[in-house]
Amino acid sequence: MAENMTNLVLSKQATEIANKMKDTGKFPDALVAAKFGMAYAIKYYWDEIDSSEKLRELDGIYDAQGNHYNIGSVDPDKYISQIMEALYPDSDTPYKFARVLMCYGLNQLGDLLEDGKLFHINNYM
Repeated sequence: MAENMTNLVLSKQATEIANKMKDTGKFPDALVAAKFGMAYAIKYYWDEIDSSEKLRELDGIYDAQGNHYNIGSVDPDKYISQIMEALYPDSDTPYKFARVLMCYGLNQLGDLLEDGKLFHINNYM
């Protein structure tokens, strides 16, 4: 049976990173930055997140002390849910997995942001 989540809650650390990314002016809001983080995780860290088991482990690590988003705002067209179901067909928790991927990707991007490597071209303009 599929989950019936109404809200998605990022970790505190992921929220801080999403807010910093928003503050650069490259993202209109922290939710768009979080979605970018999810896509970044899928594209560049697939080997580390390629199974439902791995995501369940990560879900137990990330707190739920960050931004709260209504699922209708996160995925109004159900595209994210469809992606999660395609990538993790044995899961019935697509938004839980989307949350984990957002947190994971944002944490990876946070390392780049901290090192000045995420938007480094701006330093020279």
